[in-house]
Amino acid sequence: MGSPQDEFFKEAVKIVGEKYVSADREDIIPYCRDEVSQALKAYDSDYVVVPGTGEEVQEIVKLANKTKTPLYPYSYGTNLSGATSPRKGGAVVVLRRLNRIHKIDQETRTATIEPGVTWSKLIFEAKKVGLEPLPLGGGPHTGGPVGNFNLGGGSTGSMDMNDVVSLEAVLPNGEIFRTGSAAFQGMEETNPYFRIAWGPNMNELFRGSMGIFGIVTKMIRRLVPVRAIEEPIQIAFPDIESVVGGMKDVTQLGICKQIVATNKYQTAAIAATSDVFHNQEEFAKLEDSLPEFLMMAKISCHNEKQAEVYRELINDAITKNNGKIITFEGYVKESLDMLWGGSSVVAIHYLRHEPHLMAFVYVPPHMIPGAMRLAHSLLDKLDYKMTSSSGRTIPPRIWLAPWERTECFMMEYDIEFKPEDQESIDKFRQFMPMYFQETMKYGSAQASAGFFRQMEPGLLPSYSKLLRDIKKSIDPNGIMAPSQVFKDL
Repeated sequence: MGSPQDEFFKEAVKIVGEKYVSADREDIIPYCRDEVSQALKAYDSDYVVVPGTGEEVQEIVKLANKTKTPLYPYSYGTNLSGATSPRKGGAVVVLRRLNRIHKIDQETRTATIEPGVTWSKLIFEAKKVGLEPLPLGGGPHTGGPVGNFNLGGGSTGSMDMNDVVSLEAVLPNGEIFRTGSAAFQGMEETNPYFRIAWGPNMNELFRGSMGIFGIVTKMIRRLVPVRAIEEPIQIAFPDIESVVGGMKDVTQLGICKQIVATNKYQTAAIAATSDVFHNQEEFAKLEDSLPEFLMMAKISCHNEKQAEVYRELINDAITKNNGKIITFEGYVKESLDMLWGGSSVVAIHYLRHEPHLMAFVYVPPHMIPGAMRLAHSLLDKLDYKMTSSSGRTIPPRIWLAPWERTECFMMEYDIEFKPEDQESIDKFRQFMPMYFQETMKYGSAQASAGFFRQMEPGLLPSYSKLLRDIKKSIDPNGIMAPSQVFKDL
């Protein structure tokens, strides 16, 4: 453990202030744990440091190089998939105080934000000028969450890098790095709004990189117009094949701002009020009232004439896939409306069941049903059972969305475990490697660089070497998130 007498601690206090540095275990543990770490090996850092500006981040990185102290960046702390693991101790650098929206530009439809800006805050401020970030889920424009600002998840920072125009980062060697047109000195103020400038798109280096290439301190990301009609159309499907077909055909129309789907167990967990969620009988009634799969396609229209055309196109696409447009009333409608709007209230609903791992698969649409059956077969093999608030044994909760430019779909399984039950933890630990190995054989890649730790032997040597060479060139002292992606770096 660290000590206030250590050189790193003393110098960090001079940079960020005594209030924002700690070597006390009770301060450190919350930043080194998440839902999944309750079933995994836990690692503790020696310090937690909370800078308040990009300049303070840069000084902390320079100090870490001087004292050879490992750094593990942590943006806002979504932390759902075992990302916060300071395997080499050192300091967790928490970026919550970097919470400023520097600018919302109506002309370029962008927001210049820091990593501590919450999703709700960005939505609230952007809507004041008739803009919003693309919502969670897929559409013809982009996909869902990926590429966190840094290790530990994030809020706005966790969104798809396709929407990032340029960013500013502190490299592991302490240098400032900017991407896109902002890479030209002086243009970070006059025109940082051109994404594909000066060659390769360097934003992608930070996609899902878990902080190993530096700490992102600022990001310019795209916004889209909020139009007169923003209407979520909800569609019931009887099975996985139907919802995939409907989602594929609606996506190909190219008219929706947001397209996602959930199975009935995920829908119920999100839609239930607290009273219903904790009432077994009422929750069972809610589950029984919901379709096997619920898809939502949000249209964004200037007027009712345009909306009518869009509704007709969507209805034609889903009808041939056994889909049916449905509506909800009461608390179910209220909760789902908040979900489709990106409300942080519903994010709490989404996470209130047992601790779980979000296990992903990324494959072309026609492979999604087989991927679901594969996951279920692995669970059956382990006799791994999950239950809902109804007391019933259920399959994993599912979130389904078109990914990126819709070449692949994403299916997320919430694999739950009981932290007080060792047998449940043991099955969870057995399932994880089986799932990722088997889905890779099936054809699914993974979006986070964290999978390098297990999968590097199967990667093209030239691919691995290039990333390793970049890492070594900008991190000569190996201080930035060591062993987080490359086991030996």
